[in-house]
Amino acid sequence: MSQHKLLLARQPSLDREQRVAGYEILFRQGGDEFARVDCDSSATSEVIARALIDVGLDALIGASRAWINVPRDFLIERRFALLPPKRVVIEVLESVTAESAVIDALREARALGFTIALDDYEEDEHNTDLIPECDVIKIDCLGRDEANIARVGERLRPTGRRMLAEKVETSEMHAACKGAGFQLFQGYYFARPSPVHAKQVQSDHGRIMLLLAELNDPETSMQRVAELVQSDVALSYRLMRYANSAFLGRSVRFTSLRDVINMLGVDRVRACATLLALGAGSSKPAELGVTALIRARYCQLLGSRRGGNPQEYFVVGLFSVLDAFLDEPMERVAPKLPLAKDITAALVDRSGSLGEVLDAALCCERAEWGGEALRGFDTQELSESYLAALAWANQVQGAIADG
Repeated sequence: MSQHKLLLARQPSLDREQRVAGYEILFRQGGDEFARVDCDSSATSEVIARALIDVGLDALIGASRAWINVPRDFLIERRFALLPPKRVVIEVLESVTAESAVIDALREARALGFTIALDDYEEDEHNTDLIPECDVIKIDCLGRDEANIARVGERLRPTGRRMLAEKVETSEMHAACKGAGFQLFQGYYFARPSPVHAKQVQSDHGRIMLLLAELNDPETSMQRVAELVQSDVALSYRLMRYANSAFLGRSVRFTSLRDVINMLGVDRVRACATLLALGAGSSKPAELGVTALIRARYCQLLGSRRGGNPQEYFVVGLFSVLDAFLDEPMERVAPKLPLAKDITAALVDRSGSLGEVLDAALCCERAEWGGEALRGFDTQELSESYLAALAWANQVQGAIADG
């Protein structure tokens, strides 16, 4: 099975302070036709191992921990012995029963240093007997109301296990889970806007939106980029720190933004300045900015193979998270930006080639492999472009952190 047949995605788990606690690795085995993407339990184990070995954990998730769904065979045959215990959380699928062979395997895995998570736990299911062998209990919260979530928390807190709420879709659900004692959270809540009623865009947000639009205008000159960055003191300072960071491997120390821009190039400055601007004063999880970078680069790589302006694809991917940053529906956010009509249409209606690429990127990001939006894309193209986007975003994020 070659690497290009693996379709990978990652979904972050956040702690109560909205810091990344790890990434669940989502995958499928790609065949010649996208509709037949599937694999049985034994093949799943092989796909996991090859994905981690061929791609590499550092390239896939940086220094974070990988959360991996595993079937019974993976446990019974001790395939976890191939993986680094301090970098991997083993997620026991809901189909695994508490037979003696499984319990022995889990005890051995924990003795080696692995963290064990029990996936999709339901109290009336057979996996209850596995709780003593696990460290984390994952609860599917989709469709549960606040009272139900509170009852689940009350029942599970006495076990002493950490509780992870998955499929958390809204900020209200996130708050309910926190109130019920959940320590970890997974879902799209950090990438969706909170409900608002006739909310006006604050002045700072409006300034940042205009700054981002001009920074990502392909007609913007080096001089104009320098002027835009210099208009924000904090942004200028952090960009200078980034350029002088050890990551770049340069001994020269820059003293002006013009020198920084000339050395980095306008495209890298745009990317870095955009990430910094998005995070400035935001109460949103930092992971949302990383999602913006990955999505932007992914759209750019996919779009470049279809023709058109690569920077326009980058802008569409980047701005696709603005509704979450500004807590406004995209149909209200996009028209306020000085964007070309086809970019606005792609953001609001997913129309045109730009919209098709954004749709495909979102499907891959959410591991919706059977989505109609992926029909026109090659499996190898999707896989290679996603891994390249991850590596690029990790590089930018790491450099900014070092700076």
